[in-house]
Amino acid sequence: MQADLIEDVLYGPGQMLGGSRLEDGELIQLAREEFEGQPFCIVRNWMLLDLLLTEAQEREVKKQGLQPTVLFISNAVYDSDASVPASDGFVTGYQKDFHGCFFESKDKLYILAGRGARKHVSVPAISALHENLSRPVR
Repeated sequence: MQADLIEDVLYGPGQMLGGSRLEDGELIQLAREEFEGQPFCIVRNWMLLDLLLTEAQEREVKKQGLQPTVLFISNAVYDSDASVPASDGFVTGYQKDFHGCFFESKDKLYILAGRGARKHVSVPAISALHENLSRPVR
């Protein structure tokens, strides 16, 4: 069952989205200039995951000033504070803000490069994904 949940998250249908079209070097330079002092990570092969929560769970998330969306990242191209190994897939914490190609969690700004996707996922599906990743949920 867990494999089916993960397969649906990773390979099931989703809405295609476009991130920044800039090259990695340009994105790094831009982020260093625009977001000086703020940790950031440039990512490719990403997916916004809107969690299907109960009303009570959603209220708790929103009480913290966050939205019930997380970012799944297959490829971290550059991490300003080197806390994420480049090849490891991981899931961020809940969304603080999202605009264009910028996804912000409570702790870090993620710059979405290239194409990605967005889909709705259940809590059991995100839990199964988390259990099978080598990095913890952030």
